[in-house]
Amino acid sequence: MSTRSEERSGRPDPAAAHTDAEFVAALQRLKAWSGRSYRDIQSQAHRAGHHLPYSTAAGMLKRRTLPRAEVVTAFVRGCGLDEQAAAAWSAARMRLDMGLPIEPEPDSARTGPRRRWRAAAVATVATMAAALMIAASVHQIEIEDVAVLPDVPAQHVRVLD
Repeated sequence: MSTRSEERSGRPDPAAAHTDAEFVAALQRLKAWSGRSYRDIQSQAHRAGHHLPYSTAAGMLKRRTLPRAEVVTAFVRGCGLDEQAAAAWSAARMRLDMGLPIEPEPDSARTGPRRRWRAAAVATVATMAAALMIAASVHQIEIEDVAVLPDVPAQHVRVLD
């Protein structure tokens, strides 16, 4: 499976993967795209600060399940991609691991950081609203056992058991 961005650059796009097996297939295409041997990938990953035995890289591409996150990062860096590209591969792996659906490709007229920023802001606000609702319900449970009397000074309030 290839996407428009993959067709333009020739480099595999991890965001297009719908399943673990498709993600591994994209890693296989990345290795082919890089033109590197497993030993070369191991060496390049080491130069980028990662530990990746060539046997681990080879074994990872023979499976149909998601590789560990740190292995994906080391492999992608070993294939010659930068930190930003490695982060995209890690995000796609995490999305699959969490079972989240793939985001639809935006229309070419509406692409860009502004649209992504807006989506991230909406997600952040929704998360914060959910956290506030949970906090409010916990606070409500804690104060249900206390009777609040308006306009009564604290020294005149007696706690009942």
